[in-house]
Amino acid sequence: MGRASLLPCLLTEFAILAAGMVRAEDPTTADQLARQAEAHRAEGKLEQSFNELLRARALAEKSSDPGLLSAIDAALADVGSAGEFDGRAREGWARALDRLLAEIDPGQERTRAAALNTLGRLRDTPDSVDAFRQSAVLARRAGDPALAATAGINAARRLAAMGAPAQAEAALTEVERDLAALEDGGAKAFLLVAQGIALMDVQAAARQSRGSLARRSHDCFVKAAELARAAGDRRTLSAARGYLGTLYERMGRPDDALVLTREASFWAQERMAADLLFRWHWQAGRLHRSQGRTADALMAYDAATAAIRRIRSDLLRAYGGYGSLFREAIGPVYLESADLRLRQASALRGTPQAQRHLVAARDALEQLKAAELEDYFQDDCVAALKAKVQTIDPLAPGTAVLYPILLPDRLELLLSLSDGLHQATVPVGGAEVGAVAASFRRQLEQRTSSRFLGDARRLYDWLVRPFTPLLEARKSDTLVLVPDGPLRSIPMAALHDGKRFLVERYALAVTPGLSLMEPKPLTVQQAELLLAGLTESVQGFPALPFVESEIKTIHGALGGTVLENRSFVIERVGRELNAAPYSIVHIASHGKFEPEASDSYILAYDGRLSMDQLERFVKLSQYREEPVELLTLSACQTAAGDDRAALGLAGVAIKAGARSALASLWFINDQASSQLIADFYRRLATGAPGKAEALRQAQISMLTDVRYQHPGYWAAFLLIGNWR
Repeated sequence: MGRASLLPCLLTEFAILAAGMVRAEDPTTADQLARQAEAHRAEGKLEQSFNELLRARALAEKSSDPGLLSAIDAALADVGSAGEFDGRAREGWARALDRLLAEIDPGQERTRAAALNTLGRLRDTPDSVDAFRQSAVLARRAGDPALAATAGINAARRLAAMGAPAQAEAALTEVERDLAALEDGGAKAFLLVAQGIALMDVQAAARQSRGSLARRSHDCFVKAAELARAAGDRRTLSAARGYLGTLYERMGRPDDALVLTREASFWAQERMAADLLFRWHWQAGRLHRSQGRTADALMAYDAATAAIRRIRSDLLRAYGGYGSLFREAIGPVYLESADLRLRQASALRGTPQAQRHLVAARDALEQLKAAELEDYFQDDCVAALKAKVQTIDPLAPGTAVLYPILLPDRLELLLSLSDGLHQATVPVGGAEVGAVAASFRRQLEQRTSSRFLGDARRLYDWLVRPFTPLLEARKSDTLVLVPDGPLRSIPMAALHDGKRFLVERYALAVTPGLSLMEPKPLTVQQAELLLAGLTESVQGFPALPFVESEIKTIHGALGGTVLENRSFVIERVGRELNAAPYSIVHIASHGKFEPEASDSYILAYDGRLSMDQLERFVKLSQYREEPVELLTLSACQTAAGDDRAALGLAGVAIKAGARSALASLWFINDQASSQLIADFYRRLATGAPGKAEALRQAQISMLTDVRYQHPGYWAAFLLIGNWR
């Protein structure tokens, strides 16, 4: 079990639970507010908790108690970091804690312990184990067994995730002594649940059955349930019974596990704890499936995804800054549901029931894709940013949408045509597809070698060939890909059937989800263009001399406003977009899409234009009734081989409120990039039937140029979103 398994027990899985973070003997209003904030933090109400701590801090500043003030600062760092959404913000909180630790009097052991525990969580490195251990030692010295137990459990979890189960078990043995020193009550019950989960993680990290660990975990959950029931703490009671069900599931006792899971669901429902309820519905789905009760399993999975929808923004906050961890923790709910639906569809192939299962499987994965986009941009409104949306059905004749689904044991393909969904199953696991995709991407960027062809043919055989007869029979000429995972970072255009590239057969586009911008054709002759670019070397980046001819060619064909070099400054971009309803925004400059959206940027003459700034600028226009039709990012690139960075590239059109985007997966040399982009616009201007077809023609033109035959020159450009 990886790091993801450590987090989802409660929205407070990182919790410092600092009973010692504020002093119990100090009944001041600041103290009471801080304790109230702690309770709301434990419920996942981060914004409310943070605001209460700010009020508590203002009151504490008026007192003469520096220890209380430092304790509240440590709590603010913990809650604030859980609510912030990127690595840089987390590091900012960590630096603030470093400063706080330097200022805290050495005698304030309890406050130092709380700060060190939070710092260990923020840093998320092997060194953080030392911070947890120091926290536990100081908390014990200060007579705070709750905080000592919290830090010890955090240390054990980190050690288990690092593959050090023996050290993790030793840490949990010390925690047992801390728990024994605690008075019975809700706080002890919560920590016993956390201890039981940590013991299960140690068992998983040890990769061998250890009856003693299972017994200790069992005893923790049983005792936690007893204490929670006595304290009237239904939330912790739900957690204790549900995780005991998880333990029984792992021990091969599904019937007992299901009884406990139902009880846990009841208490979660009573407490309206949707964050626990989704977990227990998910667990019930797995248990029913293991017993062959497919209908019951599907009902449980549907209930789990419905519960997630109610708390998705809270889950984004809980997992914020951890990148792929969000998918690892939440994704299996959707993937398992889709897997079961697809198996049912395959068994019922050719019936109306099969079509319903295919649509339900696709919809489950759509929910995951929307959540992933929101997680990447750390914006729970991203799905609502699409100015005009239209579901993928029905499709125009000649257009097909290919939806690859990577599962552990196989690759499932859905093809959406005007008459519905079609299914194909390829006996190759998702891990193998991912490995070949990564190799393909690396080989493509080596433009002096044709070694990419082997991977290009394998990927074609897996992804396209199963549907080739159907595509040919329907005379499909446009293929839209909804990529998943590692397939986001490869260009479909360069897949090869043994005779020719895929782009020679189809106009191609990519979309991050099946809800697309309204596929309205772009009337280029009536378009208002904003053209911005850098040709000079600025801020340590090399010059892009061919950008000048690129912009000149586009301007000559379509007109527009030009911002070049010194006029291409961030403030001017915002001013121009506010002044006129540009339908095409073309930016030719250095830029990168990184695994964290906050690290992604486009280079302007005076600084880095962030995705958030670009979004605000595009939406500034007070005159805009329609979204930007096309946002082109020429000379940008994604972090090589990183599908999370490619997710940002795929989502940029949605984030910026544009119908479509044209951007590159990797940096192509300046001359080749400018030639392709200029040719794309020329073809749009002279009547190409849509953006995807214009890009196809421009790519084929480069393919026939002896200088640029290698797909490393022309395949990297992707049309994202509306292909018309």
